Amino acid sequence: MTLSTAIKALAAAEHLAVVSDFDGTLSPFATAIYEVEMNQESLRALDKLAHLPHTTAAVLSGRHLEGLQRVCPLREPVLFGGSHGAESSWEDTDLTPAMREHLATKEAEIRGIMERFPGADIEVKPFQRVLHLRALEDSDPEAATQAYEAGLALDPGGFPRTAGKSVVEFSATQATKGTWIENLRERTGATAVVFLGDDVTDEDGFRALHQPPDVGVKVGEGETAAVVQLADVDAVAHFLTELAAARADHVGLPDNGGAA
Repeated sequence: MTLSTAIKALAAAEHLAVVSDFDGTLSPFATAIYEVEMNQESLRALDKLAHLPHTTAAVLSGRHLEGLQRVCPLREPVLFGGSHGAESSWEDTDLTPAMREHLATKEAEIRGIMERFPGADIEVKPFQRVLHLRALEDSDPEAATQAYEAGLALDPGGFPRTAGKSVVEFSATQATKGTWIENLRERTGATAVVFLGDDVTDEDGFRALHQPPDVGVKVGEGETAAVVQLADVDAVAHFLTELAAARADHVGLPDNGGAA
């Protein structure tokens, strides 16, 4: 599917849902997880889309909700999904005792890896514990590889484990970006969903789509279930800007650029 064909079809949907991952899609990666900056063109485009009739805009991230909202300037009516779909901005979700025990075990094991490989780090999220190795990769790539292998060797204990870019994540929930998108579709009545993402966990979202009328947009290289691929964060910004303009034209509103 060509980019222009995808934009034209999505803009004409009865109810359009635009869902995007954050890191590597709306924002370039950074060594420190809270030192990222959202692309301003994408920010304006998503804000504009969120205020159009019969249109939903959402950001769906592996970050937990609180952490996502620390780095993403967008606010309501934009919707948010955190922890790879385990959290939603419209509801609260609690952990069971078994989930808490699993997370405590994984946290202790990850901290053991950190002691063996100084520079490795942990991210504590409500439903996940994540071994982070981006900073260690910059200082000692060989040690980062060994730490990554140590993370993969940890027993997931029947719970999900995901190996991503410079991270190994252990989750206490079966929720995925795919289940979150399905929930969003039901909640909003969306007749077409476009989902943009760059990482392994985003493939769950792509597989949940019905392409067409839905459109999956993979950012970067690699095999994917998405039908469209874009090069980088700047290409995402261009795509979202073009989509916002086309959608505004379809619903009969002038394209004034949007505001954030």
